[in-house]
Amino acid sequence: MRYHRKLVLGASLLAFAVLTAACGNDSGGGGNNTTAPPDDIERGTVVVGVSGAFAESQLVAEMYAQVLENAGYTVQRQLDLDSRAVGDEALASGDIDVKPEYLAFELTALDEDADNTGTAEEVYPRVQEAAEANGLVALAFSPANSTNAFVMLPDRATELGTTTLSDLADHSDLVLAAPPDCDENYPCQQGLQEVYGIEFAEIKKLDSGGPDTVAAVDSGEADVGLLFSLDPTIVQKGYTVLEDDQNLQPAGNFFALAREEILNGAVEGLLDGVTTSLTTEEMLDMVGRVQVDQEDVADVATEYLEDQGLLG
Repeated sequence: MRYHRKLVLGASLLAFAVLTAACGNDSGGGGNNTTAPPDDIERGTVVVGVSGAFAESQLVAEMYAQVLENAGYTVQRQLDLDSRAVGDEALASGDIDVKPEYLAFELTALDEDADNTGTAEEVYPRVQEAAEANGLVALAFSPANSTNAFVMLPDRATELGTTTLSDLADHSDLVLAAPPDCDENYPCQQGLQEVYGIEFAEIKKLDSGGPDTVAAVDSGEADVGLLFSLDPTIVQKGYTVLEDDQNLQPAGNFFALAREEILNGAVEGLLDGVTTSLTTEEMLDMVGRVQVDQEDVADVATEYLEDQGLLG
C-alpha cells in the first residue's frame, strides 16, 4: 500500500446494486476528446470530488470540473475531502459523482483481497472489475504515475554506479531513510528484500516522504530515501530517481472513477481526454507550482487545459 494514502475501504462499505460498466476503452491509451456533448444530450449537474485534499488530486479534479463546465454541465466541487475512504463513501452514497483515483491504490480500497501488483496495464482490468462490482466505472488511465520513488544524491549514485533498484543489491552497507511503517508494508522492506535482494545496513524510520527523509539524504545520513514520485522536492534537489526495474511499487496512474448515472458517452470522452494527456513530468511541474510557488489550483489547471487544447 502507498504509505501516505494507506486507507483501505472494503468493498462491503461500497456495496450496492451492480451496474454494467461503461468504460470507453480497455487500456490507458486513446486520444484527447474535447468534443462537446450533442445538443440532444441533457446536461445535468456533476459533483466532482477528490481522492484526498492534496495538490495532485485537486489539480486533476479541477481539470475534470473545468472541461465539464466548458461543455455546458453544471459542476459542483468537493475538493476538500480528506481521504480516499471519505471519497469512496461519497461516491457510494451519491454525494459525489466522479473523482480522480490511482490504479493500484484504489484497487485494494474497492477489494481488499485484490492483487494490486504489476504494471498499469496488468492492474487496470482488475480495477475495472472491482469498480463494476461496486456499481462504479473506471475510465482510462494516465501515463502519469504517482507512486513511491527511491532517490539518491546524484554524486552518491554516480559513485556507486546505481541507476536502478536492482543495482542496490550489490551494496550491503547502505542506509535507507523510510516511513515508520516500512517493515510492515510489502513495497518497502519486505519487497525490496524478496524482489530485489536488497539488504540495507540500516533502515532509518523517519517520516512518510517528508522533511526528515529529505534532510537525511541531503546530509548523507542516508544513502537512499523513499519519497513520492510527484514530490516537487525531487526536481528542486536534483535527486537521482532509481528505476523500479522489477515493478515492485504499485501503479499509481490516475483514472476517473465515476458513478454510471453521469456517463453518456460524451462525459467519458471529456474525462478521458484530461486523464490520458497527463504525464509524470507535467504533473510534477504543476504540483510544484501549487505546493512551492503557492499558485492557485484552478489557475494552474486552466493554463494546462488551454495549452493542451482541452477547453476547445
